[in-house]
Amino acid sequence: ETTMLPPRSTLVPATIAALALLLSPSTNAFVPPSSATTKTTFVKTRSTTTSTSTTSLPAFPPEFLDSILHPTTTAASSTDEIILTAADYARQKFWFYFFAGSGAGGIGIAQLPTMFSDAAAARATAESSGSATRGGATLDAGPLVGIYYDTEISMEDVADAIAKAPSAEFISSRSESLNYMASRGYIERGDFAKEMEVKGCNALASCVVYDAISQGKGGVVSPVVYEDKLEVYRSGISNGVGGDVVASSFVGDLNGFLAVKVGAFFGLVFCLFIDFAFIANAGIEGWLK
Repeated sequence: ETTMLPPRSTLVPATIAALALLLSPSTNAFVPPSSATTKTTFVKTRSTTTSTSTTSLPAFPPEFLDSILHPTTTAASSTDEIILTAADYARQKFWFYFFAGSGAGGIGIAQLPTMFSDAAAARATAESSGSATRGGATLDAGPLVGIYYDTEISMEDVADAIAKAPSAEFISSRSESLNYMASRGYIERGDFAKEMEVKGCNALASCVVYDAISQGKGGVVSPVVYEDKLEVYRSGISNGVGGDVVASSFVGDLNGFLAVKVGAFFGLVFCLFIDFAFIANAGIEGWLK
């Protein structure tokens, strides 16, 4: 009678697994996870009854046994998974960046023109309404003025607007804005422009004065900040020759406003560049490599 022995390639891993199971301190080493058992023991005493529960789990997870009994198959399947994941991961990144980045990028691109909308509106109002200008020397406040307002601004127009600007209380009492902050005494851009038009001030110069006071912090200004800024600007003008010299503090505040606007513009452009660079890089990795 002849006895058939199992192949050596199967016998050696099976022997290793059997030794590992025999040396395990747990008596439930052969129990699979789905067959984990729970044993409940009741201990009675004179006054109380205590219930304790113990859960039996396999000493070795099935993945460990599979790696011993079928090393070749496990290694091959893991390699296939890595190859497939690496091939698909870049494409998944591309589609994620494409849809998320396209939405954010579209919003960002739409915001670029609005950063200059206030200056463009003031410039258009001054041109269409024939807003009077005193002429004279051009306001010299650095290169950012020409970049943002895209036109020359009369220094005398600015000095006239600073001198004629009404008080915060007066503007607030005549406010027609639906803005909640305006109802609380804050100076809204539209209310300020309306009162300055009544005073006969140049529309563009009025816009420049409001921009310097607000310093790019929104479309409303605190009445305290408004009054303090005007007081400083007027004291600087009164010390000038002919009453048409703009205070250096005004120039500093205006440049601070312009730095915020121009900085936000270029910052947004940079973020858009990074956004589209991520999309392009993921597309190259997914399809061209």
